[in-house]
Amino acid sequence: MNRILRFTSFPLVVVLCSACGTAVTSPDAAAAVMLGEWSYRAPHRPDESPTLNAGLQVRITVDSLEGLRFWGRVTFWFAGDVGIGPSAFGRVSGQIDDGSGVMLEIPRASLGQAAVRVVGELAGDVLTVHSCSSGAAAGPFAIGTTFERVTSP
Repeated sequence: MNRILRFTSFPLVVVLCSACGTAVTSPDAAAAVMLGEWSYRAPHRPDESPTLNAGLQVRITVDSLEGLRFWGRVTFWFAGDVGIGPSAFGRVSGQIDDGSGVMLEIPRASLGQAAVRVVGELAGDVLTVHSCSSGAAAGPFAIGTTFERVTSP
């Protein structure tokens, strides 16, 4: 399924919204479809032998929204066998388009580290990753993998 996601002005929106702080949560806002806790777990490959390396596991809680925009925070980030505290990340921000397209940005608190940008498609409680980047490099979430909503507001 080919789908065009329309986010040509997203970087400007992210910059402006980053300075806004927490928006009012309104269940009437279009972005209300993103409220709740979203969990990502890198898929396990059957050809991999058992190991202590659990792969990438991430949880993001979306708790604020306004119109097509939403904000939240990283609540859990575990890469391989190393956990990274939520304070290593800034306020997560994103937006939905007028269809099922979603774009989110996960900033890193350390200066000089590029934010993780994800573009995906929402279908119910599943967000499928279509692209992921961190600056000019590939991001940590593989194309075709999913975030699943584990709790709703």
